Amino acid sequence: MCSCFQGPPGTPGTPGVPGMHGYRGQDGGKGEKGYPGDIGKPGRKGDMGIDGPLGPPGDRGKRGTKGLKGDFGDKGDQGQKGECLHSSKKVAFSVTRSKMLGPVLEHTAVYFDRVLTNVGAHFDEITSHFVCKINGTYLLSVHVLGQQKRDAFAWIMLNQNHQVPVHGDSRAGYGTGSNTIILRLTQEDHVWIQLRANSALMNDYSTFSGYLLFED
Repeated sequence: MCSCFQGPPGTPGTPGVPGMHGYRGQDGGKGEKGYPGDIGKPGRKGDMGIDGPLGPPGDRGKRGTKGLKGDFGDKGDQGQKGECLHSSKKVAFSVTRSKMLGPVLEHTAVYFDRVLTNVGAHFDEITSHFVCKINGTYLLSVHVLGQQKRDAFAWIMLNQNHQVPVHGDSRAGYGTGSNTIILRLTQEDHVWIQLRANSALMNDYSTFSGYLLFED
């Protein structure tokens, strides 16, 4: 067998000529999503764009504060004369008694023998009824004073119908009572005062009055 010895390393050779470009490799797979970058600085202000279309009406705003009082305007022309609200016809009466009445044994019409006022002559002095001759609205009132320790209970009557009561309570000694009513009456309506059974009246402290408010 032959024994061989390794000689010293040789001098490096000169670099070779670069090789030709290789073929393009296949596309790699999609990488993972990167982290968001830092927010950049604001850009410069852009130019004003063209006007857009008119939008729909907005909601109604809040009511504003009250403005200052304005100056007086010019005086207007005089208006036409209005119609008179008062009736052109006048009707009014007021009557009373000169004597005591009762105590009565049954329901009794109160007779008023003293006529204080009878404008238009609508109060019938014979029957002591107010008799309507003009269709309209009337105010009528009555006041009664009872005899001592006697009730004075009466009614304002329209024809044969009770309208409102009037009561003077005997517990007061001499009981007093009043009432007022407004009635719409037509011609030949009768308004009068009825005294209830067992009631009693003093003299001129009891009155019956009324007048026309306006005609129909």
